[in-house]
Amino acid sequence: MAVVIRNMKVEDLVDVKGVDLVCWNDLMEKSYGLKMKLSARTDEGLLSFLHSDMGGAFVAAEEYAGVVGLVFSHVWGATGWGGPLSILPSYQSKGLGKELLKHSLRYLEDQQCVDIGLETMPENATNLGMYMKVGLRNEGLVVIFAKKLEKHELEDEPSGNVSVERFSESSVQDHMKSQIRSISSALRLGLDYTKEVELTQKFSVGDTIMATSDGKVAGFSIVHTVPKRMNKPAAGIRVLAVDPKAKGDVLGPLLAASELLAADAGMSEISVAVPATCRRAIDSVFSRGYVVIHSFERLMWMGSSGMSDRTYNLCSWSG
Repeated sequence: MAVVIRNMKVEDLVDVKGVDLVCWNDLMEKSYGLKMKLSARTDEGLLSFLHSDMGGAFVAAEEYAGVVGLVFSHVWGATGWGGPLSILPSYQSKGLGKELLKHSLRYLEDQQCVDIGLETMPENATNLGMYMKVGLRNEGLVVIFAKKLEKHELEDEPSGNVSVERFSESSVQDHMKSQIRSISSALRLGLDYTKEVELTQKFSVGDTIMATSDGKVAGFSIVHTVPKRMNKPAAGIRVLAVDPKAKGDVLGPLLAASELLAADAGMSEISVAVPATCRRAIDSVFSRGYVVIHSFERLMWMGSSGMSDRTYNLCSWSG
């Protein structure tokens, strides 16, 4: 039977979870020789992905086999990215991945995104080749750092006039979101991280840390304390952004507060994505005891990658 690509529905998520799990375990074994099995993605994580942009979530489905492939799309204002993209092993090398990718890219263009891309593992030659063949260009590495958390060793770090507050505890959330929107756009015109803040609250996957200096919001960190996959107590900093005009050290207090939030939620590890070009951020996370665990290659379909050595715009375009 022919495979049809259509919009993903909530009722597809059980099958989507299964396809993703089979695909990634197959990749781990074939590409890296790893026999250990990954656990399934969490329901909360999949729901937040789907509701990030339901119009940009697609499945490849066959009448009798059901869902055999999937892709999600994410719109952050004028910035859009696709992923994760998964195809059952028995349906790979048949052009399905390329078609799902094209659906995601077209959707992001239709949403008026001017910066469109994705991330993939640089050592995965098959995926890298497919993306480049479609027309995406390599822009550089995003390095994933992780740190083991011991709650008794963590504390809020005073840093001059910088104070931190959890978004969920704020009495002026609308004002906070307007400040997040302003900082986002200052980092890249049209970029808007407020949707990630809202999804994090709506699906209870974490919280957002707000840093204030001289009475103004100077930066924020969106922290996911619900793991991507089950049975893995690891938190992730989804986005960490600092106002380019902020004075003093804002990055340090945001990292410290993010670590404490993760530890309070019972997580034993936290990760953060840092563009390889951002040497100051790399030096900072190394100084706090983080280590490199893996990396992604950011590829662009159009526009700018948003990676810079002059600003703190720490995020990953990977699901």
